[in-house]
Amino acid sequence: MLYVTVKKLSETADLIAQAEELALAGKLDEALRAYDAAVAADCTDPLAWVGKASVLKAKGMYTESAECFIAARAGILDHNANAEETGAFLSMLHVLQAEALLYAEKPDKALLVLDEADRIRPPDAASLVVRGQAFAQKKAYEDAGNCFYRAEEWCNANEDSMLTQVWFCKVNLAKETGGILAPPYAAEMYEKRRGFRQPKGSFEELLERANNLRTAGLMYDALRYYDAAVEADLSQAASTLFMKGVVFEQLRRSADALDCYSEALKNNPEPGDEFRIRTRWAALRAAREN
Repeated sequence: MLYVTVKKLSETADLIAQAEELALAGKLDEALRAYDAAVAADCTDPLAWVGKASVLKAKGMYTESAECFIAARAGILDHNANAEETGAFLSMLHVLQAEALLYAEKPDKALLVLDEADRIRPPDAASLVVRGQAFAQKKAYEDAGNCFYRAEEWCNANEDSMLTQVWFCKVNLAKETGGILAPPYAAEMYEKRRGFRQPKGSFEELLERANNLRTAGLMYDALRYYDAAVEADLSQAASTLFMKGVVFEQLRRSADALDCYSEALKNNPEPGDEFRIRTRWAALRAAREN
C-alpha cells in the first residue's frame, strides 16, 4: 500500500513538473492537459489544482480558474498536517480565487470569498489589495481607498514586498475617482501619525515629493511631506504652509486651511507670497461666513 501511495505521488509530481514546463513555454493547451492528468492521478493534490487554475486564467477562463481553488482547498488537509501552514495556505487560496473572480468581473462573489479568508486569519496586504480592487469594480471608491491604505499600513508594519503594488493601486484609484483620493482611513492614519513611513530627504526633495503627491491626488500623503518639509527648513515655512493650506481646501477642510494660512503669515513670508496668502485666506474666510 505504501509503495502504491509513493508511486502515485511521484507520478503526480512528474505530471505537474511537465505541465509547468509547458506553461512556461506558452503551450497552454498542452499544459492544461498535463494538469488534468495530474488531477486524475491525485485529485487531492492542491498544487495540481493551483497550476490548472493559473493556466485557465492565462487562457481567459476566469470562472473556471476560480473553481479550481475550491478543489485545491479541499485537498490541503490531506497534504499538510501543520495547522499554521494549512491556515496560511487556505487563506492564500481564498485570495487567489477572489482575484480570479475579479477577472471574471464578479466583485460581489470575490468579496464573499475574501470574507471567508479573513475568518481563517487576519487580512494581509494581498487580501486587502484584492478587496480594494473588488470595491473599485463596484465603484465603492471610499471603501476601496480604505483597503489600499490599510494594505499600506500592513506593509509598513510587517513586510513591504507589496508596497509598490499598493502605491499603483492608490494612484490608479485617484485617477478613477476624478483626481483626488482621500478616504477616511487615510485621514485617520494622518491624524494619528501611524501606518506611514517617515518622509526623508532634503527640503527640496521633500517639497518636490509633496507637490508630486498632490498632483497624483494622494492628498494625505502630500500633507505628510509638506509637514516634513516645514520641519526641514523653517525659513521656507510660509510658502510650504500655504501649499498645505491649499491641500486642506481641496479636502474641504476649511478650518484647517485657515489655520495653515494664519501660520504661514506668522512665518515672515516674502511680500509676493504674503499677498497671495492673505488673498486666499480672505476669500476662504468670506466663503465660510456666507
